[in-house]
Amino acid sequence: MIKRTFIKKLKSALLLVLAVMLTFSMLPADKASAAQGLSLYTTYPSIATRPGENVETGISITNTTGTNMLVNLRFASLPEGWSAYIEGGGKIIDKIYVGNNTQTFSLTVKIPNNVQQGRYTVTLEALSGNLSDRLNLEYFVKDDIDNKSQLQATYTELKGSSDTTFDFEVKLSNNKNEAQTFSLGSDVQRGWQVKFSAQYDTKQIASISIEPNSTSTLKVSVVPPANVQAGEYIIPIAATSAADTLATELKVIITGSYAMEVTTPTGRLNAETTAGRKTPIDIQIQNTGSTELRGVKLTSWKPNGWDVEFEKDTVDSIAPGESATVKAYITSDEKAIAGDYVVSIYAETPEVKDSAEFRVMVKTSTIWGLVGVGVIALLVAGLYWIFKTYGRR
Repeated sequence: MIKRTFIKKLKSALLLVLAVMLTFSMLPADKASAAQGLSLYTTYPSIATRPGENVETGISITNTTGTNMLVNLRFASLPEGWSAYIEGGGKIIDKIYVGNNTQTFSLTVKIPNNVQQGRYTVTLEALSGNLSDRLNLEYFVKDDIDNKSQLQATYTELKGSSDTTFDFEVKLSNNKNEAQTFSLGSDVQRGWQVKFSAQYDTKQIASISIEPNSTSTLKVSVVPPANVQAGEYIIPIAATSAADTLATELKVIITGSYAMEVTTPTGRLNAETTAGRKTPIDIQIQNTGSTELRGVKLTSWKPNGWDVEFEKDTVDSIAPGESATVKAYITSDEKAIAGDYVVSIYAETPEVKDSAEFRVMVKTSTIWGLVGVGVIALLVAGLYWIFKTYGRR
């Protein structure tokens, strides 16, 4: 009897254990497993700073779940009297949409002016459904840290054709505890233009004043020379104050531009001819771009009965700023009457084309004029003979 009772209790205990294990297996994954699908990361988790500074840190968030998710961002802990905000795309955010990849944003922490020296921790938390992760950022606050100001471009390289104005976004940070005035400048080759202006302002500036521990965003516009060749060009820029001398380099990649003009050596686009006559015209193709023109083909449009022949209908290459001259022979219709006619000459490559319209004036042939004069003379002589012969009767 006692044995049976013991076996029953043992069975009940085993069933209870199994029920508990089954219940826990059905619960949602805990934070440790959740972090496997969502993670926060920064290259610099510990930063030395001073009272009154604004410290910006780049943060990466990675989603490895295989599905897109909307992630909420919040500060799980923030020292008393401190403030912070999250910025993405130039705007303050508290959510971020993350595909099956990694996204980046920035976190800015404002250190109070009256904070005591020491180490402080700010905890950032990312949450999406049952997934979450935390990132601890440590700030070592000291009074005697002499942080140098910074001059940094958001994008250091821009690419475009020679007629492009390259606009760089550059951040100038005053990391001192007093306001500073920075003189702005650039040492570039002759022909290049570098203009500084405040963000969202068109006025050109030569200097800018920045409050303590603050950052100003500048627009640096780079204009290449008109005849610049394709290639890479380094544009050095500098910001100088009484306490800091800052410098950085921008890179402009010129891809080259294609342009041409069809004209004549004299610039005149007219000619004179007579019916049926072959008239030569010098056609000049000018390369007005910054890239070599290759395989320039010449074609024409002409009135019915007319003909246009080229000395050669293809020019192998024309260097930038150079020109090539090809002789064209325009033959008018033998039956063309006197008047003005239009002949169009076309030049084209796979990248660019141009054309010119020539006004061709057809005049009466000199021979026919002499024939006309002769006929008139014969008529006058005939009339004179008739009057002389029959006028006496």
